[in-house]
Amino acid sequence: MNTDFTDNQSIKSINFVKDVEQYSDAHNNRLTVSEVLNRDHTYSMKHVTFLLPAYNEEQSIGKLLKKVHKCRNSRVLVIDNNSNDRTAEIAKKSGANVLKERKQGKGYAVKTGFENIKSEFAVMLDADNTYEPEDARKLLKPLMEDEADVVLGSRLRGKREVGSISRVNLLGNYILSLFASLLYSNVSDVCTGYWAFKKDVIQQLLQDGINSDGFDLEAEMFSKVSKNNFRILEVPINYKSRLDTPKLNSINDGVKIFMRLLSNRLEMRKGIFK
Repeated sequence: MNTDFTDNQSIKSINFVKDVEQYSDAHNNRLTVSEVLNRDHTYSMKHVTFLLPAYNEEQSIGKLLKKVHKCRNSRVLVIDNNSNDRTAEIAKKSGANVLKERKQGKGYAVKTGFENIKSEFAVMLDADNTYEPEDARKLLKPLMEDEADVVLGSRLRGKREVGSISRVNLLGNYILSLFASLLYSNVSDVCTGYWAFKKDVIQQLLQDGINSDGFDLEAEMFSKVSKNNFRILEVPINYKSRLDTPKLNSINDGVKIFMRLLSNRLEMRKGIFK
């Protein structure tokens, strides 16, 4: 196929999945990727919601949302989890829809976000600007082509900025991911905060219930999507360092994640999960 595009070439002649990036480069400032994708219902970004749970992220939320808004026509939800800084104010000024969750904990914030998802696809990423929104298309592509139901962005298979993950956290992540692989299904980065879902997966998670209130949320979601036999894929992503002090407590949260993986497996054996 000819990918040396001309001004008069019809969009209909373009394989929008394979060649959209080249088309966008060739027509910079004339036609965005989102506008090409919008010619087909399945691949349109207007059917995607970005979900950002946030707690005291005033240093990063504005920079992140500026990049998220490049995914034109998508909906952006910021779940402010009792921030005592300017997180919610900056998010509103940046054009995001801001919801409040008074119960403290990432799990509560994500649950509130899930309950407000109306689109066919959702992308969840942390609000600390460590993840690149442009990687979302890599997570969404397998969902939109019906090759997966859930896609995780793997930091351990991707490119990490020097110092973005400490040696202790890196070792802990390897151990926890190995444990999750033994109990459920193969995964390289069970603790990643970058996920993409089909809507029916979100509905199932809400039906099963989200019980985590902290950084064990991802372990709970992974165990439950595995239990429900959803198709899970991983794609490599880029990962950057935080602008401020990490909120994760390596030892305490590591133990909590380990226990969440184990307890959910035991509940599955007892038939508590329907």
